[in-house]
Amino acid sequence: MSYLELWPSMVSGQPRIFQLALDGTARKHAMINIIVTGILFGISNVLGALTIDPTLPLSGKFAIITPLLFSGYGIVTIFGVLAGFCLVYWAAARAFGGPGGFNLIIDLIGMSCVPFWILAPLLNYSLRFRSTDSMPLVLLLPLILTFIWSFKIIRQSLMTGQGLTEGRATLALGCMWIFSISAVYVFMP
Repeated sequence: MSYLELWPSMVSGQPRIFQLALDGTARKHAMINIIVTGILFGISNVLGALTIDPTLPLSGKFAIITPLLFSGYGIVTIFGVLAGFCLVYWAAARAFGGPGGFNLIIDLIGMSCVPFWILAPLLNYSLRFRSTDSMPLVLLLPLILTFIWSFKIIRQSLMTGQGLTEGRATLALGCMWIFSISAVYVFMP
């Protein structure tokens, strides 16, 4: 199946996309999702940097070079975040009775990355580039809706890919989010 044929299933989090991970045929689709997430994360850095320093070079040859550099940084950052999230996912899956499997988890997370196309850039922009402490509703509402969407899809990946019941998958994912948010809080300046 082509990526475009699978995309609607990835958006809705249908179990069949996670079955591809179990079958071992999801890697290229997962990598596409991860790379797109990284590019969008990099673009949010470009937009945020422009709000801080409007003199960022974006004319002439820099119209291509600057976004490419930021996108490359975004891809590397998202792969780093993916490695950390895979470890947290693995620990939660194992703790609640799943088989784990690092390669399987990479594919499961990659197949559930579509909500992060929106969540990662919005969260990046709102945490790093907002000059005020309050968050406007125009950013808060999409963040909340996308968080709920990502919760639903990752829970489905735990249910299909790790064989957890809905209750165990919800508890595992809740523990993952609590741990991840706590870790971010500890390391933020």
